[in-house]
Amino acid sequence: MESQTRKAICESLQNLPEKDRKKLPEKYEKIGNILIIHLNSSLHPYKKDIGEAYRKAFNVKTALLKGRICGEFRVPGFEVIAGSDTITIHKENTILYKLDLSKVMFSKGNIHERIRMSLLPHHETVVDMFAGIGYFTLPVARFCHSHVSAIEKNEDAYHFLCENIMLNKVHHLVTPYLMDCSTFQGKAQRVIMGHPKAFHYLEKAFEICEKGFIHYHEFVPHGKFERAETRLSTAAEKAGKDILITEIRKIKKFSPGVWHIVCDVQVF
Repeated sequence: MESQTRKAICESLQNLPEKDRKKLPEKYEKIGNILIIHLNSSLHPYKKDIGEAYRKAFNVKTALLKGRICGEFRVPGFEVIAGSDTITIHKENTILYKLDLSKVMFSKGNIHERIRMSLLPHHETVVDMFAGIGYFTLPVARFCHSHVSAIEKNEDAYHFLCENIMLNKVHHLVTPYLMDCSTFQGKAQRVIMGHPKAFHYLEKAFEICEKGFIHYHEFVPHGKFERAETRLSTAAEKAGKDILITEIRKIKKFSPGVWHIVCDVQVF
């Protein structure tokens, strides 16, 4: 945070005791025109005033108090502390992502992986097994001109997936499916498995990708990356496939001692 911005926030919060003003967060996350901040529990009695101060200082329409990501659909437990509208359009790498932050998540920490997906070979057939609002689907379609079967079973995420397909003018390249990916019938040269519980669906991934590449995501404890390799090898053997794990990349630290990783897997 710039010093002038912090100064303006502190000046607008003179009602806070000085010891509490020192605890005001330096870090924040800006998605579209919405700001997300984390507050020390001792500041929660002042959260509405703090939210409004940050909203004005950063010139955004809404400020949210960061909460936990919960459930199978990874719904963000954020609280509105200033403003009211939680729908926004976030621009990244020229791609527009429309979403409602009260219903679906957006991880800015995955930006390098989204950009990497935009650099894949062109004109492939791709299945995105956990498409969400189009996190990986949109860059693959927009930049690689590949046809993507984008599967999503969360109705809220699917709604924005369909909006984002039109918003980014890739409707001729993306076919959205509102369904559980385990029931999908189809083949592809490349499969994207961007979900922390993706290991449950490896059998289906190898069924879809008879020969090509799988990008497999997993959350693993530090120093135990071999767990992902073992799961991949076991699933490949069960499917009667040969594989080569060409790269394992750290995407971001998910929590203390836990990494979000992606394995690039060539299937023969």
